Amino acid sequence: MDPIRAKISGTMHRTYLFVPPEERAEVEALGARWDPTNKCLYVDGAPPSSLARWSTMSEEDEYSIISNDAFVASTRISCPHCGQETEVIGIHCSTGTVSEEPLERFTVSDIRAVDDALLEELKRWPDFRPAMKGNTIGEFANHCAACGGVIGDIDLHSEPDHAFFDILHAADGAVTLVPLLGTIRLSGNEHFVIE
Repeated sequence: MDPIRAKISGTMHRTYLFVPPEERAEVEALGARWDPTNKCLYVDGAPPSSLARWSTMSEEDEYSIISNDAFVASTRISCPHCGQETEVIGIHCSTGTVSEEPLERFTVSDIRAVDDALLEELKRWPDFRPAMKGNTIGEFANHCAACGGVIGDIDLHSEPDHAFFDILHAADGAVTLVPLLGTIRLSGNEHFVIE
């Protein structure tokens, strides 16, 4: 829900901020508030330009992907940094819309923004979170549970031997699909499942 519609309807959309601990005081001084349940700083509505670098959503970014039939796809791979086995996840939609066009059987990579409901559900996978690029927040990415290294989506979605390239034809038990509740909204790039 955009901030203007949220104000009219009496509810307010929260934009969660991803702030390194050493920058928390600075961000709070700029008006962010602490959500003790989600253990995260946030602002009501779209973040002001002074807080944009800590946000996963830019002011002009809208949720281009919407699905009420989506799953978290989970599997284990060897970390490309340390070689330890680690869990990685991706988003798979059986049906949904991308920029208002109906689509079936696609995964989402390069996730730039997620709505509050999806953010809440993704807490079950704490190693899937926005990656820092210097001092700015990047796209959501898997992080190795052992070394903390970022495992980019290019290593998971791009080639036929990658974990999420063809979820529907993966070997039995190779990928687990966990249903997401309700409707999810996010922004990213869709990849179609091979028929």
